[in-house]
Amino acid sequence: MLVISILFVAVIVIMIGRNQEGVAQPMINMDKYSYANLLSFEVRMTINGYVFQSWTSVQDSILPGSRFFDPSFNELVFVHNEAESRGFPDNVIVAWPRENAIELLIEQLHLAVNRDANELVRLRLQRPVFSLEEFNLTYPLTVEDLVGNWEDVFALFKSFHPSEHSAITRAGDGIR
Repeated sequence: MLVISILFVAVIVIMIGRNQEGVAQPMINMDKYSYANLLSFEVRMTINGYVFQSWTSVQDSILPGSRFFDPSFNELVFVHNEAESRGFPDNVIVAWPRENAIELLIEQLHLAVNRDANELVRLRLQRPVFSLEEFNLTYPLTVEDLVGNWEDVFALFKSFHPSEHSAITRAGDGIR
């Protein structure tokens, strides 16, 4: 799952990098999309009156070149839970952290950021030791951080060693 997600994000980055004048571009923030997808947020979008709750539907609708590309989807909004996801206009894609995975996701983020230099060496993780404060975040992380400070949390996530990513993304799925 992680490998597929990372490959998908890489394909998106390549597609955007190759954009030429007159070629359609995704209308939503692709970093925001990547963050929500990697952390397995739930998603809701409405197409012709039908509600879809699948990242596959989102991908098909926002990626230029897809036969279902629809440039009217021009906004990705984060909310705290499914109840808050209702009532948005049809052009808005809404995402939120999985309710059954929030605590585990935050726990895995804390575990990774709290590793000291000795533990990083023992685990053979080649990355610096850092603190939440370096990413404009404070302990403990909350759902509000995942939603409202997503750019800071995403910067933190990208700073971890790739082997740490899998535990965090599995936590987003609610898997230990």
